[in-house]
Amino acid sequence: MQGTEGWSDTPSSSDCADSFDPKAILARAVRSEVVGRLRVDRKGGTDEPVAFDAAQRSLFLDAMLSGDRETFDGAVADLSLHTVPFAQTLRNLITPVLDDLGQMWRDDEASFVDVTLATCRVQTFLCEKLVAVNARDRGGARHGSIAFARPVGESHTLGLTVATECFRIDGWTVLGGVDLEVGEGLWALLSGHHVDVLGLSVGSASQAPAAAEAIRRARAVSRNPALVVGLGGYCTIAAPEALRDIGADFTASDALDAVDMAASFLGRELVV
Repeated sequence: MQGTEGWSDTPSSSDCADSFDPKAILARAVRSEVVGRLRVDRKGGTDEPVAFDAAQRSLFLDAMLSGDRETFDGAVADLSLHTVPFAQTLRNLITPVLDDLGQMWRDDEASFVDVTLATCRVQTFLCEKLVAVNARDRGGARHGSIAFARPVGESHTLGLTVATECFRIDGWTVLGGVDLEVGEGLWALLSGHHVDVLGLSVGSASQAPAAAEAIRRARAVSRNPALVVGLGGYCTIAAPEALRDIGADFTASDALDAVDMAASFLGRELVV
């Protein structure tokens, strides 16, 4: 939190406390981010768009990774993040910067320690920005069940962590996740449970053929004959053409958009 002593990387309240595990820290950060955005949506916010250019995003990312705490404080002040509407900060700064951090982890340009520090700083900022956390109310929106899986051998799962938390806080039943690889465990899950949507992470174009085969197998074994398949991951940004015509119902490069796109496929008979 921020006080007369400035910022602290360690949250001061039990509501913001967590272990120094990047996945756990990021999960809590995402909960705060998403709820803040949704609160604005629920109120029908009419904030003027606030754009953060590439230089500003780079400044914020460098500050997150800096060993000097004052550098991060300075970036928050320089970007006027205390006065920028929270939904704009989420959509146009925090989300793309977390994507960049995830890619750095994928490329081994950021270490476990780097990611831990950076995500902890984001968490601390979010805990200060959002004092209270409320459940999302999307009116007549529908919530179903979604299963997530990662490619075999994929260890860079920052983006998948973001996606699972976005769906969970939106009210979906979330199965699988970063610990579930595409394979027998996934086939057993799909054949043993009614799953509305399957979310697959695709990190690069080289994984596209395997994703296509996974989609085919998933539909063959699924208890739900109307299984919807969505694709996310870095490939949707870096090489979207590689994911065309491989059998998915939708692709999403933004976890928040993925929530809305997945919901649009749910049948009217589902209970709100």
